Amino acid sequence: MSFKNRLMSKIPASYILHKSSNKTEAKLIVKGYNAIRKNNLFDDEFYLNKYPKVKASGMDPLLHYIFFGFNEGKKPNKDFDGVFYKYHYDDVEINPLIHYALYGIDENRQIKVANEDLANFNDLNKTNILFVLHEKIGTIGGTGFTNLDIINSLDKRFGAFILTSDGEDVELWKFTSSLEKIANFNCHPKKYEFLDNRLAGIYEEILSKLDIKIIHINHLINHTFDLAEIANKKRIPYIVSIHDFYYICPSIHLINENYSYCEFKCKTCKFETILKDWQKYGFKLLENAYLNIVPSDSVIEIYKSVYPDLNNFKLIKHGRDIEKSNIEPELSKNPIKIAIPGHISQHKGSLLIKKIKNLDKDNALELHFMGTAIPNLNKHGINHGRYKRGDFNKVIAEIKPSFIAILSTCPETFSHTLTESWKSGIPVIATNLGALKERVNKTGGGWLVDYKNPQKIYDKILSIDEIDYLEKVENISKINFKSLKEMTDEYNKIYGEMSDGL
Repeated sequence: MSFKNRLMSKIPASYILHKSSNKTEAKLIVKGYNAIRKNNLFDDEFYLNKYPKVKASGMDPLLHYIFFGFNEGKKPNKDFDGVFYKYHYDDVEINPLIHYALYGIDENRQIKVANEDLANFNDLNKTNILFVLHEKIGTIGGTGFTNLDIINSLDKRFGAFILTSDGEDVELWKFTSSLEKIANFNCHPKKYEFLDNRLAGIYEEILSKLDIKIIHINHLINHTFDLAEIANKKRIPYIVSIHDFYYICPSIHLINENYSYCEFKCKTCKFETILKDWQKYGFKLLENAYLNIVPSDSVIEIYKSVYPDLNNFKLIKHGRDIEKSNIEPELSKNPIKIAIPGHISQHKGSLLIKKIKNLDKDNALELHFMGTAIPNLNKHGINHGRYKRGDFNKVIAEIKPSFIAILSTCPETFSHTLTESWKSGIPVIATNLGALKERVNKTGGGWLVDYKNPQKIYDKILSIDEIDYLEKVENISKINFKSLKEMTDEYNKIYGEMSDGL
């Protein structure tokens, strides 16, 4: 957090006015801030102890919760469940704690799930599917969005429940026409734990009381392998959607200590001592699955290099309904504008981006960051902040970049940002790994660069000429994208086959 922002956060009204572009909204937030303080609805000590990075920032913790914390899944005190409150009441369009302080407290509104007997939520007329996620509802990314896309398109004969675990809380949701949180379990399995008795008991209760017939594991991060073991004992078929390499190594993305592709040099891996047992559980999970769904051939190639006997893979590319933009791509010079979208963490190329920009002594490159970055990259370019899922083309139209860069330093399994980039019509500069390499090679929609060599990447960007550029633009116009319906139809077919076999 900048010194200016730290200083302003000491004067809440000034900070709120600075952060809010809409004056009416700002006044409401100021009013809500004061009401929260007056009614002692925010526990500063709880928040700072639970989230030490906020404490280190020196920011007013309540302001942090209002502008950042709620969207990150953080809690304002030990009792108030903002995500539950937001989804439980249809009229909540502002920060839930502000809404509760201004209106809900006088209306005696419920602030957390009641934890009724789960059997009350079982619809006996449906074939119930349990979708398993590692992301808290309200903070989901690509994996969660794909999961919700599938659930929204489920055949009417199926009922949908969603089990999430973010390492703090295990939450259970029911989906009908909207999301309803029906249970919260205060369970904290240890990181990289294979099995956990408490979590196993939760899985057993959910599967039994909701009469779950099919399980769709989207991720087991913050879960344990107990789920698959219990499913096998109960003869409940499950499929696994593979979004990364967690079932090969708990590093998740196959990264080393330098946040680059480990290339399976496991003797330098911090997980070396547990890797053999981890892969034993990982292989058993995948071997017993009805199907392991992957979004690209490169995923199969990497998994089979570790588990050569696995043959139950099925390729289903992610489907998205994104309108093609009317942006006219143009090769700019002095400077060359480059948009870099997504959550740009170290393994997504933030450190590589710094190295490339440090080579740019003449400022030939103008970098535009869309999303968040770890570490902060603000001094290396222009930060446009987070964007909503449907606003990608809008932000690109404002930036007018010549290129979009996706510079992951480990294998991607698909890359939604690559799809979004091509839908905007802008050529992509991508690293030569995993699905990025596979998809760029198949389409010719950009240039592949060596993630190990920032100098060559920099030189490549400067060397791209008009003819080469327009050829890539033409290639992008010919790409066929899978629609959302095409993807969800494939999943419904699989669920139907699994249901028919029960």
